Amino acid sequence: MKQLLLYLPVLHSGYEAFLDRHRDADEVLLLGPGFAEEHPTLRKDIRALSPETAARYLSAVRDRPAVRVVAPAELAGAVVADVLVVPDEEITRDLVARHGLAAGRVVEYERTFLRWDRPWSQAQRPAGYEGRVAADELTVRLARRATEAAAHSSDWWRQVGAVAARDGEIIDVAYNAHLPTEYAPYLDGDPRNEFRRGVRTDLSTAIHAEARLVGRAARSGVALAGADLYVSTFPCPACARLVAEAGFRTCYFAGPYALLDGDGILRAAGVELVWVDLGEPPA
Repeated sequence: MKQLLLYLPVLHSGYEAFLDRHRDADEVLLLGPGFAEEHPTLRKDIRALSPETAARYLSAVRDRPAVRVVAPAELAGAVVADVLVVPDEEITRDLVARHGLAAGRVVEYERTFLRWDRPWSQAQRPAGYEGRVAADELTVRLARRATEAAAHSSDWWRQVGAVAARDGEIIDVAYNAHLPTEYAPYLDGDPRNEFRRGVRTDLSTAIHAEARLVGRAARSGVALAGADLYVSTFPCPACARLVAEAGFRTCYFAGPYALLDGDGILRAAGVELVWVDLGEPPA
């Protein structure tokens, strides 16, 4: 038996493709309004469909499995399938962990957020660095962790992951995220749509991965001075300033940045810049 579990605040082609891939599912479980108690930011999705409305839309489409809206108290009992498929999103990852939904079954995570496929959205230029290239096992492992984290981002322009580490031990992992929820660009639109690439990058609902690392460290009282930063994409100028002020020792980057310069800021602050050669991913 297979069930789908998802929060469906808006109908878009990413969710449509997700549902199409799982036409063989026995049931679709939609998160009810009560889950806002566990995730208060969901109350700020003011343009989100109500779960009942989303359920009616899905039920009206032929060849779909049965659809049911569940409350938090019902969730553990409602999930009875051998295989549970969920969107790879922050709220569903948290629910699976919080409610122990992986116990005794296979949980599959799949992406539903859309990505730009225009060539310029992937345009990159090499960042200036000191010429040092790292390919040792530890560096590659931490750089891959940053790359894996980037895949969790809901940003449709660029997905970035970052890892802060000291002496090889991970301090924190982050990815660029939209606020107040990861669904913000889908519900409210992205203000950057009105500007050319590289212009008014401050007009965004997203916080960058490096900024999340620095902010969370400040909140927790964790010092980052002398630590190392691993990023999937070279920091933008705003994040480069944060990285410099936080006192990171080294910035290991696995990918260049498009259009904007942050390398000069980091070099001026004495941060060593190291390119990581990821080579081929492990089999």
